[in-house]
Amino acid sequence: VSRETWITFEDFCVCFQNLYVFHKPDTYAYNYQKTDFQCTDEPVSYYLLVDSPTPIDILVSFSALVHWHDTGGTKQECASVSEGVLIVEHFSWKCVNPEEFLLKIHTSATKAATLNLPVGRHILLFTVSSPIGHHISLCTMVPCVFGEEDAVIPALEKESNRFTEQATAILKAVGNVINNFSSEHELSKALKELELTHCPPGLHDTGMAEEHFKVFNSAFWYLIKHVLGTKASYESKFAFRSFTLDFKDTDISGDDTVFSESSEDKPLSSWQNRTPTSEEEAAALKLQAVWRGTYVRKVLKSRELGTKENTYVKETLKKLWTAIELNFEQFAVMLLREMFKRNCKSVEMFPCHEDEWCKMSFVDYAVTYTDQPPNSWFVVFREILIVPEDMLIVTKVYTTIPACRLHIVDNDTLEEMPHVFFKEAPHVYPQNKKGYTFMAEAHTGDLPVAAGRWKLRFISSHSPLPLLSREAATNVFSTKQFKEYYIPNDKHVMFRYLVKVTASHIATVQVQTSKSDVFIKLQVLDNEEEIVSVTGKGHAVISAFNFLSNKTILSS
Repeated sequence: VSRETWITFEDFCVCFQNLYVFHKPDTYAYNYQKTDFQCTDEPVSYYLLVDSPTPIDILVSFSALVHWHDTGGTKQECASVSEGVLIVEHFSWKCVNPEEFLLKIHTSATKAATLNLPVGRHILLFTVSSPIGHHISLCTMVPCVFGEEDAVIPALEKESNRFTEQATAILKAVGNVINNFSSEHELSKALKELELTHCPPGLHDTGMAEEHFKVFNSAFWYLIKHVLGTKASYESKFAFRSFTLDFKDTDISGDDTVFSESSEDKPLSSWQNRTPTSEEEAAALKLQAVWRGTYVRKVLKSRELGTKENTYVKETLKKLWTAIELNFEQFAVMLLREMFKRNCKSVEMFPCHEDEWCKMSFVDYAVTYTDQPPNSWFVVFREILIVPEDMLIVTKVYTTIPACRLHIVDNDTLEEMPHVFFKEAPHVYPQNKKGYTFMAEAHTGDLPVAAGRWKLRFISSHSPLPLLSREAATNVFSTKQFKEYYIPNDKHVMFRYLVKVTASHIATVQVQTSKSDVFIKLQVLDNEEEIVSVTGKGHAVISAFNFLSNKTILSS
């Protein structure tokens, strides 16, 4: 393009698309395209999610619109043509460290390269830098999700293809056992096939086989309870024992008496408030052993063809399987997911375990804020969230405010979670009693900030995610502001206020000085005893403090 020739960006995009169509190989079934016109030097990021049980080949075509120098310039000037850059690397929101680098393309026109990925699920980050604009085309035989973060993350909540295939194979093997429960020869064969299916390759050589069988039995019992109801009947428990021959599972022990349906749980009055003698303890142990032997023999007899117990168990298992078939894939995924939740090392031997780093759930909490004047400080968001269990959580803030920082406080210890370069790093949040306070503060700087929307996103490996302690998030806060001049003194105390609390509430306390290089320590005292304190340079903030309503006067 010479200096006398001008084209619009729309014409530029059409040219790239036509170029792509002209060179598109017929062997590719799917193509994905992204075009952007950049007015700044800021890099643009796209994400690609691809999941396949076979090796993956992706043809990546990158076109950059750059500044081309006049042909009338010197040789050195003509040679210094700016270039666009495309970098492709593995990515995970749950990892701070950079991931594996896969591809880098430099071009001032159009260039293509092939990405070769192994079997499984992959998340790739495409980072593009181009002076004016760019166009990316992807060609592959595998369906993908390509686009901005909001387009890719929802797809990560689904299980990977390999996980679903493994789960389906396990539940099919369970169904094969159930369908052959009245055939002694076929039952033995079906049980062996089930063992080979739910045991990862090479498990028997690691010494973890016994623990793995406990994990499978526990997950299978969880599935039975979910399918048949939270309070499974005696028939379900007896069928489970017959299916697994597991008599030690603590999840269901305690109710397994032979006559549990008709027995009444009524303690004898003569045994209340009384310590048994050694002879009575020995007699009780003997009775328990006799009843246990009777129960075990009854369960073993249910494996024999033609017995009353066998017919009894077969009917129960058939009812279970009929209910499972109504939503087969969901229950298959539930069974294997429960095995993974038991944190047994054996599940790491499944090939599908490699896809777990790409498995994510997320939830968003959003608020709006009003117009803010220059050189002002304000609270954008402050809520208490309850963490239902120990979990790794990634927090991300989406806002157009130039200076905004998120603070997270453990309400049990009043300690603030650590930061990495003023941002919250992925962190394992232990379950606590009072939850965690998430507070976002913002500074407007020399320019006013227009009203807008602020969003906080939680990302974790699985649900449930942190829950609000109330129905909905709010950004309406009551604010009291005090301005004074600092008078130098021997104790270097800038101010001291007495706070009388009429109603218990959570508050944020912020101090800012006109001199930005002053070191500040802000304290909250109760009867001259320090409850919490923070330090800062020109600015200090206590993110959240619970002022209790009582006769005690707090001084800060």
